[in-house]
Amino acid sequence: LALYGSTESTCVIHKLKATFARFGIPEQIVSDNEPQFISEVWRNFCATCDIQHITSSPHNPQGNGHVEWAEQTAKRILKQEDPLLALMSFRATPNTSTSISPAELLMGRKIRTTLPTLQKNLRPKWPSKTSIREKDKAAKEQQAYYFNRRHGVKDLPVLRPGDSVLLKLDGESQWKGPAKVLMESTTPRSYNVSRDKVGERRRNRRHIQLLPEGVQEETFTTTTSPNQPTQKVQHCRDSDIPVEAVTMQPTITRSGRVSKPAVRLDL
Repeated sequence: LALYGSTESTCVIHKLKATFARFGIPEQIVSDNEPQFISEVWRNFCATCDIQHITSSPHNPQGNGHVEWAEQTAKRILKQEDPLLALMSFRATPNTSTSISPAELLMGRKIRTTLPTLQKNLRPKWPSKTSIREKDKAAKEQQAYYFNRRHGVKDLPVLRPGDSVLLKLDGESQWKGPAKVLMESTTPRSYNVSRDKVGERRRNRRHIQLLPEGVQEETFTTTTSPNQPTQKVQHCRDSDIPVEAVTMQPTITRSGRVSKPAVRLDL
C-alpha cells in the first residue's frame, strides 16, 4: 500500500521499485488503460524488468474488478484513525474464501497483532497451495453463478474478423458505425475493431453490436438501437386526408332521460 503524490509514470515506477526491492519483481502486472500505464516510459520499464503488462478492456471496469475492489479496501484503510494499524489487521485477517490471511500467503506464518494469541500459532507453517487455489476457484465460480442468475447474464454471439458492427459505450445514447472487426483481443471478451476517421480501438463485447445481415451500413449510423429498423415516413397535407362524417349521438342518463347541454347567454 503506497500513497502516490502524482499519477505520472515516473512516480508510479518509483513506488513500484520500492515494492520490488522488498518482495522481488513480479512476472505480470495487471492494470487499466490510464495514461501512466500506456506511456513510453512505462513500456521501457516493463521491458527492462521483463514484466508482462496486461491491461483490462477499455471502458469496462468489471474486467478489472479485483483491482477495483482492492482500491476500495485501501481507501477504507486510509480513512481509519491509525492506517498502519488497520493495514496490519487486514493482513492478519483470514480470507472468507480460503480461510488464510494475506500474511500467511506471503510469509508462511501468522503475524503477531494486538490480539492475544499463543506462541505456537505464530510458528511458520506453509498452507497448502493446491487447497487454496481450489477454494478460491470454487468461491469465484459461485459468485459468478449468482451474479449471472440475478442479472440475467447471457453469452453474446462470437464475432469474426470482417464482421460489420456498431459501437456504443455506456455513457453514449446512440450506436455509432459502421466498424469492422479486425481480430479477437488477448483479454477475454474483447475485440480489436476499426472505424473510419477513428482508427483501431479495443472494445469489450458488450459495447459491440453485430450489424444485421441485409441491412445497409448507413442505416444505423444515427439510430439508438440496431434492433429498431428505420421506417419511411410519408408527409401528407391535411387536404389529402379524407374526413368522414361524424354523427353526434345524444347523451342518455341512467334513467333514460336525454341530457341536453345547457344554453348559456353569450354576451
